[in-house]
Amino acid sequence: MNFIKTKGLIVKKVDFGEGNRIITVFSENLGKIDLLVRGIRKSKKRDQSSVDLLTLSNFTFYKKGDKFILNTIDSIDFFYDLKKDIDKLEISSYILSVISELILPGEIKKDFFERIEKALYFIVKNKKYKNLLMLLKMMDWIIKEEGYGIRMSGEKYFNISESVITNFENEKNILLKKELFELLLSIKKKVSISEDKVSIEMLTDAIILYEKYINCHLDTNLNLKKHLFGGYLC
Repeated sequence: MNFIKTKGLIVKKVDFGEGNRIITVFSENLGKIDLLVRGIRKSKKRDQSSVDLLTLSNFTFYKKGDKFILNTIDSIDFFYDLKKDIDKLEISSYILSVISELILPGEIKKDFFERIEKALYFIVKNKKYKNLLMLLKMMDWIIKEEGYGIRMSGEKYFNISESVITNFENEKNILLKKELFELLLSIKKKVSISEDKVSIEMLTDAIILYEKYINCHLDTNLNLKKHLFGGYLC
């Protein structure tokens, strides 16, 4: 029997049968894979935590037919501090949805994996403002990583389909607040952003704007508002 090993993050789980579970793992070396975990829901609590969402582990598994079967799991981090803080959990939950939407099964994106791993440790150590700012920068990175770019030939309107911010109004363009344009410009130029000048609400607006862009060009269905348990402040 040939065993396969990889580090990965659990991004989805589905329980079935008497005690089985299928976990979707975003792995460092194999992309996104589904692993069958037999009888796990009959095991002790710590074993169950090892195959829970947002758990980073080293996985050993083998292939049987068209399925991957988990053999052993060596947990690296359960991210308990992250899971018990609602603000941190909101952003982490959204990141899981980004992985689910953007990464295809078997698609290897090691740089993306490393960025996600660093992002989770960043979220643990920081508060909501810095975490939202990190998420916005991640969205900007994703747009560039996928081969797209937003041109800035103006500052008043965002034409998502044409990938341009312009001063010309038409029915396809989204009107931008001055503060929102300045935030996007700062992100593009990698300028330092301070909490006294940019609000949490403005960061959220910018993330949602980038989200609309990604959904349009990559045919995804990202929805930040679904992950903000406390409600979205318009």
